[in-house]
Amino acid sequence: MELMAVVMIIGILTSVALPQYRKVVDRSRFTKAQVMAKSMYDSCQRLISEWGVDNYSSVPLASSGNRWRMNRLDIGSEELLPTGFTLVSDGVIAGAGFQYALQNDCSVNITQTAGNYPGTTMSYDGQNFYNCQDAGSGACDIYNVE
Repeated sequence: MELMAVVMIIGILTSVALPQYRKVVDRSRFTKAQVMAKSMYDSCQRLISEWGVDNYSSVPLASSGNRWRMNRLDIGSEELLPTGFTLVSDGVIAGAGFQYALQNDCSVNITQTAGNYPGTTMSYDGQNFYNCQDAGSGACDIYNVE
């Protein structure tokens, strides 16, 4: 009887703790996504300023011709990306369960590709994360993004 009571208490605690644990894990993934989006935005702004152009697409391609503009960003070369992040194509990096697409104005469109809320999208404009679309999953509330 006592063993049954202990098992029941552990079951109740697990059923309460597991959803909270998942939320904490999702928030930590989103924190990584925020850092990457901010880094991409800041690096893009520096690159535009360095070249004296109006937007990202006006930055010349690397001299080798087969390298992407992202290799010119200080976070965009394959050697400088954080562990677990990969360069997908010009202006697109994937990692930490998200894909980050750099726009010509240096804003970043973010799409969650893994975790509990795949398909959730949002944008970053250098100051705020906004335009969160989560198809009713509640990710925007967990991430505190409108």
